[in-house]
Amino acid sequence: MTETSEHEQTIRATLSIDQATEGIWDALIIGAGIAGSATAILAARAGLRVLLVESKSFPREKVCGGCLNQRAQASLEKLGLADAIRSIGSIRLNELHVQFKQVGYTWPIPQMISIRRATLDTMLVQLAIENGVAFLPNTTAALDGKPDGSNDSISDHPTSKLDLIRISLKSTTAKNRDGIQAPATAGRSHISCARSVVVAAGLNRSALKPSQQWPAKIEPDSRIGVQAILDYNDIVHQSPDLGRLLASNHHRLHMLASHAGYAGICLTDGEKVDIAAAIDPNCLSANGSIAETLSAILQDCKIDAGSLLRNCDWLATPLLTRRSESVAKPGLFLAGDSLGYVEPFTGEGMSWALDNAEKLAPILLRIARNPNERSQAQKDWENYVDSQRRIRQRICRWVARQARHPARSQWVLKACQWLPPFRNRLLKEAVQ
Repeated sequence: MTETSEHEQTIRATLSIDQATEGIWDALIIGAGIAGSATAILAARAGLRVLLVESKSFPREKVCGGCLNQRAQASLEKLGLADAIRSIGSIRLNELHVQFKQVGYTWPIPQMISIRRATLDTMLVQLAIENGVAFLPNTTAALDGKPDGSNDSISDHPTSKLDLIRISLKSTTAKNRDGIQAPATAGRSHISCARSVVVAAGLNRSALKPSQQWPAKIEPDSRIGVQAILDYNDIVHQSPDLGRLLASNHHRLHMLASHAGYAGICLTDGEKVDIAAAIDPNCLSANGSIAETLSAILQDCKIDAGSLLRNCDWLATPLLTRRSESVAKPGLFLAGDSLGYVEPFTGEGMSWALDNAEKLAPILLRIARNPNERSQAQKDWENYVDSQRRIRQRICRWVARQARHPARSQWVLKACQWLPPFRNRLLKEAVQ
């Protein structure tokens, strides 16, 4: 086992919740995942006063396969994190092993990088702080009033003539930034005001209130995302079959599928193994637990997990494949998973999040310079999201549809094996 690194240490708040209510923020970003932290970094570099609010403490794991494809790596290079990511024990992946039950193939792929979300997200938050972003963890945030120019709830603010958005902040801990008990402020709502707000709070979108103003369409056959981080040595000793699969090539991403769903498995930093899966909720109900459902998928692929998966700390998501019908209002923008999601495939979700940040930061700057840009900025973001959904997400949607049908999946794999041009085009769209 490796020693605790600087990226596994707790990141403290850079200000108190009371200080977060002072003055006007150019951009208030809810959610310190990839989309939120990257947007905060780029907005701060543009000269904006930025507050990044996160409901959990860092580091923290998140359901994700943790694979950075070529587009994600290019975005992280521009942020200045690529070298640091390569130097902390992340794993290079240059082969893809895809197997449906007993039919499997292995193909070379453009290099991807495997890294835990606990590691990557912590590095992004640290970089945000270094760039001047104010960070407030252990704090929930929610809209307070209407995010449009007619918000009467800001009339008592001394700068009410500006178009501001009110955000209600509430501490989720009874300790202040120095670790001292502070029961007088814990649980009490505080109001912070910003010229622009970015909601990058994941699939639940808990910051969006009232929720009926932000409808989401969930696909009827959507699956549930689950994940666990395991010690490599534990796998070797407790599941020889899975240990041999991983030992065959430490630089290989394994995608194992059956009628119950599919699991992505690969080595990652810290001598760990990332197991992330999209599973059928009906199969989950029938099997009674995440561990038994994942064991069934592996068993269909002739891999006996033994009791290994029963001892894991599993994380789970709501139904995965969904889309927010409304993606922006004047001065308020959804980003990352809050926009919606398509079942995981080779790290596309993380590259979408980073692309969101690159497109959104200039929009926030425009609004900070000229509040009259709010309506046009809303239209620009809506057009961008529509384009991303139609073009960037089409391969993931196609793959997810094939994975629903066992017979079709096997024919798709055979076509990829027999027709290298078709396979290369598919992989290029997915991992570059």
